[in-house]
Amino acid sequence: MSVIKEWNQQRVMSEMSGKVLNGMDKACAFAAEQARGNAPRRTGNLADNIDYEVVPVRDNIEGRVGIKGGAMSASQGKAFYGRFIELGTKRQPARPFLRPAVYDNGDEIVRLIAEG
Repeated sequence: MSVIKEWNQQRVMSEMSGKVLNGMDKACAFAAEQARGNAPRRTGNLADNIDYEVVPVRDNIEGRVGIKGGAMSASQGKAFYGRFIELGTKRQPARPFLRPAVYDNGDEIVRLIAEG
């Protein structure tokens, strides 16, 4: 354990931000991999189009796991249909693959973020 002899708020915040970003990146990569494993496979297109991003939002850091060209961006991607699989339609029941990747692995995700 190191002792801070002189308080330098900017340096401390910079070090903390770097660790949080690194931990969030690890956690999102893990959740994306879990989602790829959960995704239904007919052609593999859906799993191949699951990705993540870590972005600063105001004073926070936000991690997003989703389908390329889906909720993560404004354009329609190759696997736009993933939302219908995740949430279902009135003719097809939901087959979630994104939410369980996060909800079923909460302890590991928190550990990865804290680990930095």
